[in-house]
Amino acid sequence: MSANTEDRRALEELAGEPLAERIGYYRKPFMVLWAAIQEASSELVEDYGLSQDMAQLWVAEQMRQVSDSLVDRLAEKAVARGASKSNVARAAGASPANAERRFPRLKDDGARTQERLLIDDVLDTLE
Repeated sequence: MSANTEDRRALEELAGEPLAERIGYYRKPFMVLWAAIQEASSELVEDYGLSQDMAQLWVAEQMRQVSDSLVDRLAEKAVARGASKSNVARAAGASPANAERRFPRLKDDGARTQERLLIDDVLDTLE
């Protein structure tokens, strides 16, 4: 059985699990993220006088944008390492038929843009 076939089977099995069980796989990372959002938003409250609610919303939105960018980069990486576009779409919760719509940078038309993603800028600040 090929790796793509095994991945497809596993993704389909995972999709069939109850929500509570699926949440169990990302509950701890979410708790870490939530704590980080609270900490960062406290700094915004101090530095800019934002209300706690607005500061948390602002930080969470920035994290959503960076996370979206990270998903795009991970999709590119998976395909570059042999994963099928259909399985990449499944892993991202998209229809396999819409893989290139969900991840436009995966198109085979040779016009794949090499522009940097937000995740690249964030990672640069860590160096």
